[in-house]
Amino acid sequence: MKLKFVLVPLAVLGFAVGSYADCSKDEILKLIDKGFTKTEIKGICEKSEKKTSLKWITPSKKTCNSYGAKIEDGVCTANWLTAKDICSASSGRLPSVYELKKVVVDCGGTINDTDNNQKNSLYYDCYKQEGFTSGNYWSSTTLASLTNYAWYVYFYTGYTYSHYKSYGANVRCVRAGQ
Repeated sequence: MKLKFVLVPLAVLGFAVGSYADCSKDEILKLIDKGFTKTEIKGICEKSEKKTSLKWITPSKKTCNSYGAKIEDGVCTANWLTAKDICSASSGRLPSVYELKKVVVDCGGTINDTDNNQKNSLYYDCYKQEGFTSGNYWSSTTLASLTNYAWYVYFYTGYTYSHYKSYGANVRCVRAGQ
């Protein structure tokens, strides 16, 4: 049996023309192919007057410790609420789960694909160069159904997970860049 491939207009997939102005049709198709949902693609590509490039911030040891968080292997580790406070004190905010997933994709990784990501030395080198370790990084995104849980991204595998907000994960912050 031969498979027949059909090109489907983005509108049929639920993508309104013009509402994703920051991404081309090809970029949207790549994000779909990499496993991003429509909501995630909207968060990454939606036209916004406030949309600017992001500047990643590594909290200082002093800021991390002043909020009772720990430095583990050179990285600030805290529960979710403390992570939000640390980012605020660092003149930033916790990134959304979409922003963290975009780092995975921009570095050549695949969302939720352990085998490919662990074997991809370019992916590994890229996220390290971007200032991340292979650990878990908190996002600001809370689960809609369980508000005491938040999403985080495990860079080593490119997987997204959720955990109680009292869990300790790595902290990396963002702010609008130039």
